[in-house]
Amino acid sequence: MGSCDQAENLSVTVPTALILEMPLGLAVIYGVAAVLWYELLRSAVLGRVARRRRKGEHLRSVDSLEEAELAESQRETAEQEAAEASEPDPARRLYFLARKTATAERDLAIEAASEAAARAIKRIEDRYGEIAKGLDDEEARRLGYRSERKA
Repeated sequence: MGSCDQAENLSVTVPTALILEMPLGLAVIYGVAAVLWYELLRSAVLGRVARRRRKGEHLRSVDSLEEAELAESQRETAEQEAAEASEPDPARRLYFLARKTATAERDLAIEAASEAAARAIKRIEDRYGEIAKGLDDEEARRLGYRSERKA
């Protein structure tokens, strides 16, 4: 019986600010709301962290792709120049020379066509100007004729 006496002497003091009197259902609802709130915050934080990691990986992959494409084009150019200079196969050398010539001819043809188009546009604009001037002169004569008849 001594242990019962000891239990009666021990008392737990709880601050009155922590004592809440509410129905059990309301306490359960608050508990569920707290868990949901925690999970939503955790999900949002993890989503942002994952998005930031993906964005960083994407930027690194874009940079590496651009660098890889630049290196590839430089390597191809170097291979082509080396092939032109030291290739014992005359067919390949002639192919590269023909390709350069065709590119130069294409550029000249584009330039000539652009100049011809510019000249044609200029002629059309001049002709429209002449037509407009002729219409203005004709309209002025017609108006002059009307004003002479009224006077």
